[in-house]
Amino acid sequence: PLATILISIVLQKLLKSPVLVAILAFAVYLILAFTVYTTDFLVNAIVYTILAFITAVITRTICCLLRRFSCNSNGCDENDNTEDLSGDIADLRTSIRELETSIAGLEDNIQTLSNLLSGNSCGCNNNCNRWARR
Repeated sequence: PLATILISIVLQKLLKSPVLVAILAFAVYLILAFTVYTTDFLVNAIVYTILAFITAVITRTICCLLRRFSCNSNGCDENDNTEDLSGDIADLRTSIRELETSIAGLEDNIQTLSNLLSGNSCGCNNNCNRWARR
């Protein structure tokens, strides 16, 4: 998990997109799940992907705030500051929407995976072996 956090911070600084960071992290963990580990690692891969995405969003937020505060301390022109602020707010709103959408999708994927791992492929919590002999 610590390596995921550190790599997510670096990738966010390079790619400047939390969604791309999460996609790249998931791709790497998916490859690891099928080559090095067993398929039980898929749940860990999803959790690590969520962690990478959240870390990237936090990094993006901190960078936006630092950029805004450094502009204030350097005595930027008021018009430049207003434009930076509105751009930062729009970036933060976009990041929050992306985060909410991704979390909802990942929760559905985690539920589906847990159902598949427990042998409950229909998605309900009932015993779905109605055709089995008693």
